[in-house]
Amino acid sequence: MHFDQLRRMALFAQVVRHGSFSAAARAMDIATSVLSTAVSQLEDELGVRLLHRTTRRLSLTELGQDFYSRCTDMLASAEAAQSLIAESSGEIAGRLRISAASDVADHILLPALAPLTLKHPKLLLDIQVADNIVDMAAQQIDLSIRSGWMRDSSLVARKLADLHEVLVAAPSYLQKLGTPQTPDDLLKHRIIAMTRLNDPCTLSLKNAADDTVKISLPAAAMTDSVRLSSEMAISGFGLARLPSHAIDKALREGSLITVLTDWTLPLAGIYAVTLKRGLQPQKVQAAIEALGSFLAPNAA
Repeated sequence: MHFDQLRRMALFAQVVRHGSFSAAARAMDIATSVLSTAVSQLEDELGVRLLHRTTRRLSLTELGQDFYSRCTDMLASAEAAQSLIAESSGEIAGRLRISAASDVADHILLPALAPLTLKHPKLLLDIQVADNIVDMAAQQIDLSIRSGWMRDSSLVARKLADLHEVLVAAPSYLQKLGTPQTPDDLLKHRIIAMTRLNDPCTLSLKNAADDTVKISLPAAAMTDSVRLSSEMAISGFGLARLPSHAIDKALREGSLITVLTDWTLPLAGIYAVTLKRGLQPQKVQAAIEALGSFLAPNAA
């Protein structure tokens, strides 16, 4: 195999990874035409079609899917080799692919890891923002930062901190329907359902006397995005249960108000998730330590 073909395989994998020629070109700082030509040449060399191209989107052919999997294996091996050399000298370097929901990426990941990248300029963060849970193996994710409750026993999770959720609503919404004073008052309201949860329309509440109550509400809207849920709440759609880290600014500015402050929602967690147990690469360990330090005031 010619080395130029290996390069074209790597460029093809980047196009698929980023979802389009233009997005990959921006990420790699090269011309879109260079990527398009490379992939076309690769298809000609192989004698197969790897991508379905339309004006709006790209999709892999069946052969393209299998070929992409092998190309990503090739890139992962190359990146691992590069990291191995760097780590042998005590240097934290190489690509670190992290998956996180948008609210975690904005409010936790960026401020926690920015100092790490400044200290180690050869460390390349590749942050995949996805509000749904991703397949870490298929997407070759080194580290996933998840919030909520861990259920997948095939993954290895380390709890970094408690996650506090609060029940909130916009002042305009409460002026129309009234501010709940007791859990029973919630029955007059609707909730913005967070579809990541097993039962997105049900609230389990507890007070200082250890009284518990469970209430199901009709959905005002449904989403898997914390960011969109908070925007819907600010717009007056209904009540919302949201992590406190994502709405600090809205609470300070008064665009959201906490309701039923004498009652609390179940405590969740923020987790660092990896695919395997045992010693992790130095770059992964460093990222987990940085996140743990950032979240230390709230750590369990």
